[in-house]
Amino acid sequence: MANRKSSAQGGNFPLDNLTYDMITIIYEKSKGLEAYDRYLKDAQGNPEIRELFEQFREQDEECVQQLQQQLASMLSEGATGGETSRKASAGNRRS
Repeated sequence: MANRKSSAQGGNFPLDNLTYDMITIIYEKSKGLEAYDRYLKDAQGNPEIRELFEQFREQDEECVQQLQQQLASMLSEGATGGETSRKASAGNRRS
């Protein structure tokens, strides 16, 4: 496959490290969001702790949304050769 990237160990993988990292973080944080839902139920009797859990959950949810947007952008740029195209365009603008 032409889009395979080499790892530091020299193997070929269908994803580059950054894309893999972003997908992994999205996955792990999404699992964490599910856990927060359980923790919020446990904290029903303690409003202060419940509020903390809600804040942390909201922050993690925002992180997931931002990562999803960045990943979508990276993948669409990769599909259209975005990075290479941007570099070429920048080079063409120099006079």
